[in-house]
Amino acid sequence: MRAVALAFVLLLLAPVLAQPTVRIRAENGEPMLGARVRIVTLDGQAQEFELGAPVLLKDIVLGTIKVEVISWKGVPIGYATDFFRVYEDMTIRVPGVSTAEVEVKGSRGQALSGARVEIYYGGRLVESGTTDAGGVYRTTLPPATYLVVAEYGGRRVEASARLPGKTSLSLDVFINVAGVTLSSSEFAGTILLIILVVLALVIITYEYAAWRRRRLARVITSAGGG
Repeated sequence: MRAVALAFVLLLLAPVLAQPTVRIRAENGEPMLGARVRIVTLDGQAQEFELGAPVLLKDIVLGTIKVEVISWKGVPIGYATDFFRVYEDMTIRVPGVSTAEVEVKGSRGQALSGARVEIYYGGRLVESGTTDAGGVYRTTLPPATYLVVAEYGGRRVEASARLPGKTSLSLDVFINVAGVTLSSSEFAGTILLIILVVLALVIITYEYAAWRRRRLARVITSAGGG
């Protein structure tokens, strides 16, 4: 009986003695550093903190806890597990927190590499960065409705989007010439201007040549008459 009782006590103390760690990650596997987390024990005690590393569990009653993920990046989440026993290191993946993709395109549907992307929630900047070679910016976000802003070559567009997931923004960028971004109308205007300049030069050249011929003819006529 003593052996059975001792085994039972050791079983209860095992989670405490082992001091296991709990890692909290997004659904896509990214560590949720900076997330606001609350740990609740069976006796009702709760500890709330900002996640900076795997949670080391010590002196937990019966090794049983409940984990609540309150928010991340300033965006409410409100996810909570049921009470569970922790015997070893484990990882909790928070459902819904996953990859957001923002695609930025030009007026021809071309990918705009290097476009500036900013994502806001409640008027506060949550994430920012630039698009890759394919014109896509990726980050990990809690599920919510965000304001997404894209800027490229002095042009700006914004739209409301439900993320994570994919969203696409289009800017009036037709072509980039020598570092100058042109819209379709600006490009057409530039081509028309070039045509007009060339045409003007042709007319000027023709008129100058005709004037030279007339002048030369007058000189020859004057010389013959003399």
